[in-house]
Amino acid sequence: MRTLLSISLALLPPLLPVLAHAAQPAAARVELAAGPASRASGPAATATAPADGRIVDADVVLVSGQQSGPGLWQVSKAGHVLWILGTVAPVPKKMEWYSPQAESVLARAQEIIGPPHIEMTMGAGSMFKAAFAMPTLLRARKNPDGKTLRDVLPAELYARWSALKPTYLGSDKDVEQWRPIFAASALYGAALKRAGLQSGTGTSARLRALTDKYETKYTSTGVKGEIKDPKRLAKSFAGAEVDDIACFRSVLDQLELDVANAAQRANAWAQGDMPELRRLFRAGDARSCFEAIAQTEAARSLGMGDGTARAEAQWLRAVDAALASNHTSFATLPVSQLLQPNGLLAQLQAKGYAVVAPE
Repeated sequence: MRTLLSISLALLPPLLPVLAHAAQPAAARVELAAGPASRASGPAATATAPADGRIVDADVVLVSGQQSGPGLWQVSKAGHVLWILGTVAPVPKKMEWYSPQAESVLARAQEIIGPPHIEMTMGAGSMFKAAFAMPTLLRARKNPDGKTLRDVLPAELYARWSALKPTYLGSDKDVEQWRPIFAASALYGAALKRAGLQSGTGTSARLRALTDKYETKYTSTGVKGEIKDPKRLAKSFAGAEVDDIACFRSVLDQLELDVANAAQRANAWAQGDMPELRRLFRAGDARSCFEAIAQTEAARSLGMGDGTARAEAQWLRAVDAALASNHTSFATLPVSQLLQPNGLLAQLQAKGYAVVAPE
């Protein structure tokens, strides 16, 4: 039996870009329906990240009633069409996604193409391997020579950390001994939990159910690697030279942006307000966390050094094949990727495909 592991587990901390998005009450239900968007029942919050680096929790907006949600991007050539759903992550814990437009496409699609990603697996005995590796993993997250965050971080960065830590991590003293990249991961995770958010896009379960219902072909564009020796991998990472500081700073920057704009993103995504989404989806530097780790010997041994590029290349090849053979195909991509001027959508347009974005 093979166990699928997220590469954001304790073995390898925040490797994927930290994406910003919505905050809503846990009881809120978001319905995405065709037709004109209705107004949210609550007042929109207006929040920005303070210049002094403090985090100000955004006022929660209760989104209720049917919402149009983001429309689908359309990529076409010679009568063959690929419809792309833009996703956001993290999302409210109790958000319920439903899009008649997307479901209408899925009912007639010949293929669903998954987003590019990196995933790690462990083979038989994975639970025992992880258990035996745990002491090494716990040591790997600590600073060498007994140093604390105060010792290894620039003064201004440690001041920002000190202002945020009590709010999200309380009086936890152990985290002060962690390497910055692990401390940043803990802080971000705690902040999302406080905001009522969960990782993931909130669309996976519904998409999986529809794939099973219509028996649609599913094409994964994930790059896979196998962790054969977790303990050895942890030792290798513990001794690796990693630019913890750049990652730590990027996570704090992104955290401040995420929390400040959480309510606006919730409304913009639920109501399909593309101008507002474009304004709010500012590119962060959290990718530097991934790059900081991806270039270590431990990560390269898993094929992560160029993993992102390979996954994106696989996605583009899958799209080429789908548009050549299918009348209708469906895919998902992060909204941030769809809005990038040099992202995957822009690359498809450069290859000659007609691209129509939702308004």
